[in-house]
Amino acid sequence: MQHYEIRRKIDAPRADVWAVLSDLNGWAAHAPNLSKTKVIAGSHQGAVRRCYNNAGKGWNETCTLWQPGRRYVMEVDTSDYPYPLSVMRGTFDVDDADNGSIIRLRFDYKAKGGPAGLVLGVLLRPVFARTCKRLLDSLEEAAVSRAATGMEESRPEQRLNRR
Repeated sequence: MQHYEIRRKIDAPRADVWAVLSDLNGWAAHAPNLSKTKVIAGSHQGAVRRCYNNAGKGWNETCTLWQPGRRYVMEVDTSDYPYPLSVMRGTFDVDDADNGSIIRLRFDYKAKGGPAGLVLGVLLRPVFARTCKRLLDSLEEAAVSRAATGMEESRPEQRLNRR
């Protein structure tokens, strides 16, 4: 199993970062590779979210861990995943740091294709890096805005309209 992890210090309280990070329905407003996300069953741990990439291909993700205010894990059902991965799991967490927060995104994955998949997994790292940087930029903007102006200014549907 390979992984990609990125962290960033954000000048916003953990509660504001968590509110943005844990909005499972609003995730597409931040992820540059997604056009739409919608929780189709459950909530928090056990929630099932349907995601669509920018080409319109969809897949389901299930929340397998939910620690309110801290962390959650999404397991991807790769049976209809449009990317060449047999395993994909995202861990999203936030913690206090000085006058702000630290946000961490971790993706554990296994590329399809046996030994050739290991090479593919390495080749995916720059893609993860670009996507995660843009994702963190958007999450940070929303969390800082939420902290500065209140919840209404950083609602995902308002952010989508500004894209």
